[in-house]
Amino acid sequence: METNPNKRTLWQFAWSLLVLGFFVLLLIGQAEEQPNPTMKKISDGVYQEQYYVGHKPVTTTGPRDSEGQWHGVVTFNNGDKGHTEVVEMVHGKRHGKALMTYADGTKDSCEYCMGEFIRLLKTTAFTNMADNSAFQILGKYPWFVFALNAFGFDNVYIETFMDTLETILYTYEFEEEEFHDYVDEALDELDDTPYDSIIRINADMSMAQGLENLRGDQFRLAVISRNRSDGSNTYNVVQTTYPGYLLSMNAEGVNDQDFEAFCQDVDSCMDSYGPLDPDDAYFIDSIDTRIYRTLLYFSSMMEDTSSSGKRSLKSTALSFKDKELVITYRFVKERLKSLFFQSSPTEVATAVAYNMLMQYIEGDIIRKALKESWCINNGIVRIPKVTTVFSGINSASGVIIQGNVVEDGGAPITSRGIAWAEFYNPTVDDNSITSESGTGSYSVTLTGLVKGQTYYARAWAVNNADTAYGNCVSFVADDATGIVDNESFNNDLVIYPNPASTIANISFNLKASDNIILHIIDMKGQVVFYNDLGYLMQGRNKIELDLSGLQNGMYMCRLSDGTAEKTCRFVVAR
Repeated sequence: METNPNKRTLWQFAWSLLVLGFFVLLLIGQAEEQPNPTMKKISDGVYQEQYYVGHKPVTTTGPRDSEGQWHGVVTFNNGDKGHTEVVEMVHGKRHGKALMTYADGTKDSCEYCMGEFIRLLKTTAFTNMADNSAFQILGKYPWFVFALNAFGFDNVYIETFMDTLETILYTYEFEEEEFHDYVDEALDELDDTPYDSIIRINADMSMAQGLENLRGDQFRLAVISRNRSDGSNTYNVVQTTYPGYLLSMNAEGVNDQDFEAFCQDVDSCMDSYGPLDPDDAYFIDSIDTRIYRTLLYFSSMMEDTSSSGKRSLKSTALSFKDKELVITYRFVKERLKSLFFQSSPTEVATAVAYNMLMQYIEGDIIRKALKESWCINNGIVRIPKVTTVFSGINSASGVIIQGNVVEDGGAPITSRGIAWAEFYNPTVDDNSITSESGTGSYSVTLTGLVKGQTYYARAWAVNNADTAYGNCVSFVADDATGIVDNESFNNDLVIYPNPASTIANISFNLKASDNIILHIIDMKGQVVFYNDLGYLMQGRNKIELDLSGLQNGMYMCRLSDGTAEKTCRFVVAR
């Protein structure tokens, strides 16, 4: 296959500016007076990160997992007026109850399931969820609205801004593929109006959220794994653990041989910075810096030095900020394919950067709300929203995985289930168990597993738009995967009467206030009852349980806060 040299040069130059701007932003920040996000260790396992939105600091404090994602009870301090959010994070995703406190002491609360909004528990700002306006859809991101409030924008102002954007959007004839261009033009119209302040704040927040999204990038995860393992290389990690990522590279025109050569160059480049200690508190942050520097190096090699349009790294970065960091939407994958005939390392770097960029721009929450409203009001069915939760009973003979179809995308869910494999992001074409249809939560038990083997699983759901997948969870068969008995629960879980007939009482003592989930499991390992008990207070708690739906037999009651669990057996006898 031949490619037109002039077109090839043009696209290479365009992509060089794109990638240069992106990675320079990651490394030098948005503007000279606003430094990069800074991470510091507070105590064992607890970190504090700070970045700026406008000229106001946002500080995040809490524990992180082995990939640098927030994991545990995390506190977000927005701005400098005392707006705080306290929420359980599971591998970078909000999970369970979030408590939000305003500067005047007013409190709001809501609930999430693995990053997806479930319900509001207190606030009245978003009461008409049947309203498909962009503002009401923005209510599915309470943390984002709360942050905008912290930076001086009340809900009336936000609603007016969103309504104005929609008014401009609906002057265009509906063309889904043109949506992002329409939004860019609408924002340009409002740039010199009083709305320019919220536009700028959203650009800063989009960048921060985009960087958070990048922590789940599979290439990044592969590089981290490689740097933790002696004798490994990034290509082998991708090939064995993230084969889906390799397929995505193939789809963009990068063959396995070229990608392997690129990975070798990346490993060599990163090693040139010197050795890293995986036990160092800032190991992950050092890896991130090296990844971005390495990709920036490859990207800079693509710059067309003969072009009169060549710009400095800093001016390129700032131009991306001025355009709200959305130029990437205009570079679609189909156009990218023409670049990859005998791909060079610089061109493979562009494909890797493209995958990162697509995750990065998902950080623009206002744009996401506009897109969902735009599609709903034009009768476009979206793919469902699905989440995955590791529920437990972990042994070689049985592991329970819970799925939750949070939204149906505007069409009935015809099937749903759990897919699993020995590699990341399995699909229905691998191992899969179907679990009825419709929205809501469901559980399946994976059996016949090999003891000591690492497995990956994720929920899936199908409507007439496509198959949607939830987040991917991992576990080691016959291993507690971090769930430690009695870590949060005092050793006094009691069910009475036992045996029970139709009603039983569960009494337990919590060492600290937390969000607690209750499972009842039969002797086959099937979850027969599930209830999120919500945020319970420290000390003695008592729950009344209706057993009328259970048959006679022995069951196990399990209480879990996501990181610890306590179990107790009981009998139903009538």
